[in-house]
Amino acid sequence: MMIKGINRQILEVTNPESPYFDKILFFVSADGSNLSEEKLHGEAQNIAGQIKKPPKSKRSKKDLFFSIMYVVCGVGAGTVLSIVLSSVIQGVAK
Repeated sequence: MMIKGINRQILEVTNPESPYFDKILFFVSADGSNLSEEKLHGEAQNIAGQIKKPPKSKRSKKDLFFSIMYVVCGVGAGTVLSIVLSSVIQGVAK
C-alpha cells in the first residue's frame, strides 16, 4: 500500500515473509518517487525478503563473571539471612 503525504511517500509492506515483523514501512526517496508503485513495491518486497534473524549477542567473559558473582553473592546473603533468622527464632522459643 502506498501512502502519499505532503512531503514524503511511504510504502507499507504488510505481512512480509519474516516471522519477526508484521509490517515494514519504507520511506521513498525523492529519486524513487518518480517510479511506478509496482516497481517500488517489488523493490520493497525484495529488501523485505533479505531480512534475516538478528545475530545473538555474545556475552563477554567479564559480563559472565559478574553474573556468576551476583548469583554467588545472592546465595551467600540468603544463607546468612536464614542462619540469623533461625538463631533469632530459636532464641525466642527458649
